[in-house]
Amino acid sequence: MKQSLFILLLVPSSLLQAQVYNDYIGAGHSNGITVTTSNNALLSDGIHTIDGLGLNTHLTEASRLLSQASFGADWETIESVATMGPENWINYQLSLPPMSYLDTTWMIWNHFVEEYVDYWGQEEIVGNPNIMPGFIYFRQAWWNNTMKGEDQLRQRVAFALSEILVISEKSQLEANGLGIADYYDMLYHNAFGNYRDILDSVTLHPAMGSYLSHLNNEKTDVINNIRPDQNYAREIMQLFTIGLDMLNEDGTLQLDGEGNALPTYDNTDIEELSKIFTGLGPAEYWNQWEDWSGIPVFWNDNLNTVPNINLFLPMQMFQQWHEPGPKYIVNGGVIPAGQTGMEDIEDALNHLFDHPNVAPFISIRLIQRLVKSNPTPEYVSRVAAVFNDNGEGVKGDLKAVIKAILLDPEARNCDWIDMNDSGKMREPLMEYTGFMRAFNAANESGKLWNLGLIWENLIHQSPMSAPSVFNFFQPSYSPPGPIENAGLVAPEFQTLTHSASINFVNLLYAWLVVDAGYMEASSQPNELIPGIPEFTYNNIAIEDRVFPDFSDEIALADDGAALMDRLDILLTAGNMSAATKTNIRNTISTMALFDNSVAARMAIFLTLLSPDYVIQK
Repeated sequence: MKQSLFILLLVPSSLLQAQVYNDYIGAGHSNGITVTTSNNALLSDGIHTIDGLGLNTHLTEASRLLSQASFGADWETIESVATMGPENWINYQLSLPPMSYLDTTWMIWNHFVEEYVDYWGQEEIVGNPNIMPGFIYFRQAWWNNTMKGEDQLRQRVAFALSEILVISEKSQLEANGLGIADYYDMLYHNAFGNYRDILDSVTLHPAMGSYLSHLNNEKTDVINNIRPDQNYAREIMQLFTIGLDMLNEDGTLQLDGEGNALPTYDNTDIEELSKIFTGLGPAEYWNQWEDWSGIPVFWNDNLNTVPNINLFLPMQMFQQWHEPGPKYIVNGGVIPAGQTGMEDIEDALNHLFDHPNVAPFISIRLIQRLVKSNPTPEYVSRVAAVFNDNGEGVKGDLKAVIKAILLDPEARNCDWIDMNDSGKMREPLMEYTGFMRAFNAANESGKLWNLGLIWENLIHQSPMSAPSVFNFFQPSYSPPGPIENAGLVAPEFQTLTHSASINFVNLLYAWLVVDAGYMEASSQPNELIPGIPEFTYNNIAIEDRVFPDFSDEIALADDGAALMDRLDILLTAGNMSAATKTNIRNTISTMALFDNSVAARMAIFLTLLSPDYVIQK
């Protein structure tokens, strides 16, 4: 970045004679020094010639990458990534073996079963159909793995996929946290795999079958007025593969002669595709989680409800319930008569996957979840080209796609940071995890089993808890005002309700100023309601209470400039404006005279509320 720079040093002559500094221009004091420059954009601010922050571009770049590709990072992680460089870090992350959210969910559930038995007795707990591992146990497992896991890129991509290929606890799945965990594991283990394989697994997963109602989907029965359920057929096209409108490879709309968007499918296409997904049913039933070892007990009783279905095994085809005959699906596809139901499904999924819309449609969704809300057509085109061909003739290679997204000039080149249409709002959940991971939040027990019930009630976003298949926000959402007037979208702003915004401020205040519990992490059973962990802050055991480590920030509280420079790298990836820094420094200056801990916490509190943190650039 080229700029003209004029430095004016205003230093009293007495200091010039009396004081000797051991530091040097470029990494020294800025106290009592004024610097003017023709360009004050980001790290080119002239004062950084003196205070040394201009030498930390490798740290800010690392922090920026981690804001896109992880759930948050502490100072040591930022330094490590800065040393490795973006591509080496991504390659390292791609090589890390996955964990298992299902195993963690089982582990937590088994812990609580033992605790419940101690409180309530063996007969009251074991075999009680009302005491089951519901959604809360998956949520605890998700937080534990997210806070502890080194494979942050895989975790972040899995979460992005969970917001595209949505199932939710806000359904009958709330009774089956193990099924939710297994579905999430499927996305997590395939996060660096092939998108075609994900379509197979999603289609046949009984959790999705329950959520979008193609589990036990019957063929046409005119006499009894039964028609195949259309729910999954509609959403696999609209949300999982091709979208509503025909796209060019760069994501722009294809238009007819009158300038109207061309639809990808119509109602007839939905009706025909729905015939494909008939005949699928549970592979196995089990008896109300009677076997606490995690081995399902076969129960051959035709009770097709979520509590009784093994949600770990893919659905199987019951040919007698599958729609016979040919099916004429979207974009001229013909599924011939005489095939098995599974052959019909494979042909239909191949046909959808081969549709030219899939590459730009899914590329845009992933770019929006990781990097920016409004990627340029050129950015989309570059990523879509990799989606269509990873360089070895393979389509749908997510490992190659993720690298293309994160290493693209629009993701890495600092010139894009200043663009008004660049960046994205952090999702509320990302703000939470970013804060917790930045300050190494931990507890004595090592069980970071966050229930998130208060958070969910106040902020309305937890993993796998979207209100509908359309996620917490829609990719095309544009808040009224300047963003909408500029023709831009800002999907995450759909979560920014008045109540959620106020509640977030109050939560941060409680955490940082009042010093209340930062997580509802509990390994204690509820003494009043068997099957539900204890979730009030006051009753959580001391060893389970989670607290971040602010010691480094407290040590810097006497030097407001140094503290803000650290928080700038740690939380805002070098994007904190001079005005924000000055305002926070002025706010905490008096506090630091009396209590460094209060000053540091207030600085963190105000940084987390600032647009510099909320908007990821």
